[in-house]
Amino acid sequence: MVTRWTKGLLHLLVGGACAALVAWLVFGFSQTVIHTSGPTRVAMAALVLVTVGLVGWLLLAPPVRPAEVALASALLDVDLPEPVDTTSWGARGRGLLWALAVIVLGGLSLLALLWCLPQGIAMVVLAFGSAPTDLDPAWLEEVPAAVMALLGLLVAAVGLLVQPTLVGLLRRLAPHALGPTADDQLAHAAQQRRELLLANELARELHDSVGHALTAIGVQAEAGARVADTDPSFARDALRQISVTTRQAVAELDEVLGTLRHPHSPSERAVLRESTPTERTVLRESTPTERTVLRDIAPPSAPALGTLLAPFGPAGSGKVRLDLDGAVDTQAGHTAYRVVQEALSNARRHGSGDPTGYVRVRDGWIEVLLENTVAIGSDTRGGGRGLLGMEERLALVGGTLEAGSVTVAGEPRWRLQARIPLGEDA
Repeated sequence: MVTRWTKGLLHLLVGGACAALVAWLVFGFSQTVIHTSGPTRVAMAALVLVTVGLVGWLLLAPPVRPAEVALASALLDVDLPEPVDTTSWGARGRGLLWALAVIVLGGLSLLALLWCLPQGIAMVVLAFGSAPTDLDPAWLEEVPAAVMALLGLLVAAVGLLVQPTLVGLLRRLAPHALGPTADDQLAHAAQQRRELLLANELARELHDSVGHALTAIGVQAEAGARVADTDPSFARDALRQISVTTRQAVAELDEVLGTLRHPHSPSERAVLRESTPTERTVLRESTPTERTVLRDIAPPSAPALGTLLAPFGPAGSGKVRLDLDGAVDTQAGHTAYRVVQEALSNARRHGSGDPTGYVRVRDGWIEVLLENTVAIGSDTRGGGRGLLGMEERLALVGGTLEAGSVTVAGEPRWRLQARIPLGEDA
């Protein structure tokens, strides 16, 4: 098993190899320039400048910093987020500084291994009376054997013990040189915002769809129980409706959860469109998987609205009019569906009697007006999550919401008014 220290030493050896290459180039070019003259020396000096410029250009290239972050994370065990900002000169400069630090420290590591270790061993061998050995400096040959052996062990120990020190220094420098820049931090904040938007959207979907179904099931069960003895036929119809509603709720829940597990086509458009420039930028920068999550949780829009309002339309109580003549885009229809669904659920939970109102298209907007009688003892303060979810949903598409208690002919009623803008493809 490769230890943490061993992986750090591998990173030092990478820097040492680069340092050896730099030393070889410097030595070769310097010797060539020194031992030439005239046009040849000028040509070699120009070649040196070209080489230095090429190396600098390579170290400042955008892919360098992500590669440095990946290598440092793997070999130094440093928690470094993946860089997003790779093109700014600030990020490139930090990558260049890290490369120079790795080369310098790697060179020191290589020097310690290739000079201190052999020199120390040679001193110990000489101290124990072996054949004469050429030492540098030469005066070491006149040092007493015991002192020579101790010095040899000390030099060899320095060659070995300096390696963990250099690895530790690299680990301390990595977060400063390779940590997130200001642009990286902004990008990570935007990513967190996208994840929050997705989480809120999923929470709204689950609340609106499953919450509506559970409310409908509760109402049907109570109604069936009250008339089970006097009207068995109605009770059977209520049970059948409970079965249908339950299957629909399970299907919607399975669709949402299935989307989270198995996102589909990355080219699908998002249902959720941001209303402010900042929020629109957030969604434009969302990943294909995130956009698909938002798209896949959308139920049918206009047809689903007709089914949802059927019990309250002409075939039912006749108190809610549905007028969606003309094209309604998917996003606006989806938003209207969820708003109406939540409003009907609230009416069943807190009101008495069937709701009244309309859902219609007027002048590029879907207008929703629903109101119902407030049941005695019902809390009309609107502090639940459903109303908050509607406000968030409408704000994201540029819509408006007004909801609260009103008095009509001396009777307390709850009124909800919402306006949803139609999209450009409507």
